[in-house]
Amino acid sequence: MIRGALLLVTIMSAGALWYVMAGAEGQAAVRTSALKLLGTSSPASEPPAAVQPSRLQNSPPPVAVITAPVSANALPITRTGIGWIEPTARVTVRARIDGTIVEQHIHDGAEVAAGDLLFRLDDRELQAQIARGEAALARDRAVLAKAHAALRRTQELLARSVASQAQAEEAAAEVSIAAANVAASEAALAMERTRLGHTRITAPISGRAGVVQGGEGHVVRGSDLSGDGLVTITRMSPLQVSFSLPERDLPLLRAALTDPNNKGRVHVLAGQDRQISAEAELTFIDSSVDVSSGTILAKAVLKANNGLWPGQYVRVEPRLGTHPEATAVPLVALQTGSGGPHVFVVGLGDIVEVRQVQPLATSHDTAVIAKGLTPGERVVVEGQARLRHGSSIVETAVAPAPLAQGSRTADAGPVRR
Repeated sequence: MIRGALLLVTIMSAGALWYVMAGAEGQAAVRTSALKLLGTSSPASEPPAAVQPSRLQNSPPPVAVITAPVSANALPITRTGIGWIEPTARVTVRARIDGTIVEQHIHDGAEVAAGDLLFRLDDRELQAQIARGEAALARDRAVLAKAHAALRRTQELLARSVASQAQAEEAAAEVSIAAANVAASEAALAMERTRLGHTRITAPISGRAGVVQGGEGHVVRGSDLSGDGLVTITRMSPLQVSFSLPERDLPLLRAALTDPNNKGRVHVLAGQDRQISAEAELTFIDSSVDVSSGTILAKAVLKANNGLWPGQYVRVEPRLGTHPEATAVPLVALQTGSGGPHVFVVGLGDIVEVRQVQPLATSHDTAVIAKGLTPGERVVVEGQARLRHGSSIVETAVAPAPLAQGSRTADAGPVRR
């Protein structure tokens, strides 16, 4: 009885030891010891190596990836930023004299040409003042004619020694006074006629009118320079785009502005489709760098508006030169890790290598590499998530090389850090 209980305890201890021991050989040894205690022989048909076949499994299968060649093309140097559309001219129309609007010849959003009549003010008071000025001028001219006649008679009498020299001088002074009065009257009349012209408010430039603030019966003040005036006219063609770039790009901007062959071409993109909406030509660089932001303001005139509107925000891609024979790869091949930017390069035997690279610039789908790659090598552009250094791959497709100069996809922007 006691012997049977001891045997049972021994068997249970051996089984517990068998479960906690790792490895097929340890399990086989424990099982053999237990069988010997029971007086049973161990089966000879199960070798230890057959207990854990996973230790003899082969290496992981090759990873299916898509690769692309490293190319060397002359790629344009571009930058990417945010700009805003501006008109080349915008004028706020205001009254130059006090008066009441009696005629309105413009409506909201109207297209006007330079010189078109927009408003007319009440001019009856000025017409009366002009009539009074004309009468005063006629009077002064008559006085001047009388003074000239008196001077001639006095000079004749002086020649015959009938009149004195003092009388002749007095007659000459009367002529000068009368002539001065005529000049003053002419100037006053010219002023009144000029004020009369201000009652006709015309368009100073051609363009599109905004919201009309004044209408018939509206009293205007010539001294009021606040507010939006009567109406704002915006020149709609040509338009220009303004944008700012970091001050480190100032040498490139200056070179592009003075280059007769390039002339600083700027791509303007609107909307979400990343399509070029218009092209512009660089025409202006600000005279100083903004010290608060470290940027420099630049402007480019659009060759065609193509539906763009003043005040609209757009993406701009100014071209600032060319990378000669730049090493380029698809942007999706560039990865970022703890060691910095890197790519998976396909080596001999379709074994990939993790290689650190130094990007020079990036754009929508192209990365310009300054150091780390050689044209002709292949890099992985799809399937990097399952790759490690030394992984075996199998190519399912080969992506096209980055496009050469002249394509949008080859334009390079600033490296995002």
